[in-house]
Amino acid sequence: MVPLLLGVLLFAWIYKRMDWISIKEIFQLGLRYEWMLAFLLIFVIGMVVRGLRWQQLLEPVCPEADTKSTTLAVFVAYAANLIFPRIGEVARCGLLKQYKQLSFTKALGTVLAERIIDLICLLIMVVVVVVFQLDVFRQFFTEYPDKASGLMKVLFSWQLWALLLGLLLALILLWRRLRHFPVFNKLNEGFKKIWQGMKSIKALKRPWLFVFWSFFIWLSYFATFYIGQYFFNIPFGLSVIAMFTAHIMGSLGMVAPVQGGLGAWHFMVIYTMVLYGINETAAGAFALTVHGLNTALTLFFGFVAYLWLWLENKKSKVEK
Repeated sequence: MVPLLLGVLLFAWIYKRMDWISIKEIFQLGLRYEWMLAFLLIFVIGMVVRGLRWQQLLEPVCPEADTKSTTLAVFVAYAANLIFPRIGEVARCGLLKQYKQLSFTKALGTVLAERIIDLICLLIMVVVVVVFQLDVFRQFFTEYPDKASGLMKVLFSWQLWALLLGLLLALILLWRRLRHFPVFNKLNEGFKKIWQGMKSIKALKRPWLFVFWSFFIWLSYFATFYIGQYFFNIPFGLSVIAMFTAHIMGSLGMVAPVQGGLGAWHFMVIYTMVLYGINETAAGAFALTVHGLNTALTLFFGFVAYLWLWLENKKSKVEK
């Protein structure tokens, strides 16, 4: 509930001063649905590739995993993340445990390894953008000190961090108590399996294919972001490097502890685009549409994937 409330507050804070009449006029000019169709296709392909990459990590520790179930679980995971941040990573492992009887802890270890790889990829791209667009970052914090400081105040408010600290202390106390109970041994065994799953990256059968899939995933993210400027009948005219910078800034916003980067993603994208000369209203319409479409597709395909897994499981039980 706290992450959702934080996201809503961020979103409201960003858009409350927007010129909604001008945004409405942009939408009244019409949308180019052929580009939205392209967005949909790239979105689906990117998610499928995520499933293929995860399958590679699962092979060494859960050889019984099949590509279809793995991919469907990825679709469900991203939809679940919109309900509560990062819960999807646990949900997809739970689905494979429930429907395919795979080791939950080993699968969770592979997910953690996958997330570490994604974080490394993001950090590399951040370094590349900072090196080549250093002036843009300087201008960002120079021209929008009030907006940047306002965002930081919300993200780093003492209430939020006091809650997180309280949860951490509660976990530490719980851990100390558990050490004196037999259940501790079971937890210890679970952590060993998680570590085994994380080490699966060392046993990849086709490591270069894994690298290619990782590159393709981030390329698909950027492609859906880039073509978003063609949704509208107004000229954006931003270069590839400008859109890439806005994309990376938005990706940093996704790290915020809110559902789907709500608010934080919008802030980073809008004001990066403004620095490149885009009108704030147009940038606001862009962020609203791209994020909204991505969210709608994530929820829709997540529901379809869950239904697919459920029906297949029911069918297999009937056949037995």
